[in-house]
Amino acid sequence: MRNVVVLMSDTVRPFELAVYCEVFGTDRTDAGVPAFEFAIASARPGVPVPTFGGLTVTPAAGLARLAEADVIALAPPAEPVRTVDAAVTAALRAASTRGARLVAAWSAAFTLASAGLLDDRTVVVPPVLADQLTDWFPRVRADPSARYVDDDPIFTGAAIDVCLHLIRREHGRAAADAVAQGMLAGPPRPLSPPRRPDDDIAALLDWAAVNLHEDLSVEVMARRALLSTRSLGRRFRAATGTTPYAWVLEQRVSLARQLLESQPDLGVEEAAGRVGFSSAALLRQHFQRRFGCSPTKYRERFAP
Repeated sequence: MRNVVVLMSDTVRPFELAVYCEVFGTDRTDAGVPAFEFAIASARPGVPVPTFGGLTVTPAAGLARLAEADVIALAPPAEPVRTVDAAVTAALRAASTRGARLVAAWSAAFTLASAGLLDDRTVVVPPVLADQLTDWFPRVRADPSARYVDDDPIFTGAAIDVCLHLIRREHGRAAADAVAQGMLAGPPRPLSPPRRPDDDIAALLDWAAVNLHEDLSVEVMARRALLSTRSLGRRFRAATGTTPYAWVLEQRVSLARQLLESQPDLGVEEAAGRVGFSSAALLRQHFQRRFGCSPTKYRERFAP
């Protein structure tokens, strides 16, 4: 997660835009935070976009910039929108299809909903906008009580909270704390992803999360849920948006990262066993793929 672009509409709320610029556009490499390739884009590059208080911002990049971004952070418009430009919709859908993360601070969730990317998802919007969101987009669930929701690859919520969470998730607690300190903000507050309505799968996820060291093959999980492997795969994807294998792998790598951050004396081999990998080599393989470095290098950079 090194290439970030902010997408602006025809109007913009300056606070959330400034948060994106602070988190991703400020060089904090001296504090151990990775450098980001950062740009601000719109469907009409070079055209000034008005904000509150008479300020204007002129995006330099066009929609083509979205095609190379790891993260697309949507700046909330001054007022919620019900429809978006067809070119914007196409660019966002293409980015989502290829696996880019989409971040929507507050009312920017309306933009994603307008593009059809929030159907059957739970998102965070301010309480005053929750009813309007669900009225306009009945397939979207609004949670006005949370600060952010991590429904990878969609992240919604309060700008500071959701951005710091994403930094911590991708680059570790130390990097997120350094960004928070630089912004004079508090550390990121961990929240659980929203629970989807399938109670059987929810119970299975709860069980699997505390038994990552066990055999969590599709067959084992299907027996646990009293389902056929085909039914499990179908219901699991409907509930989580991914496959059982991918979900277990993500949980194992994430737990290994937490162990490496919090237990400096823990060996990589032992960490691999605790999270369910058969060998340290397998952990290193998936860790490299997920974070771009080995567990040892990650620990050197981010562990206290």
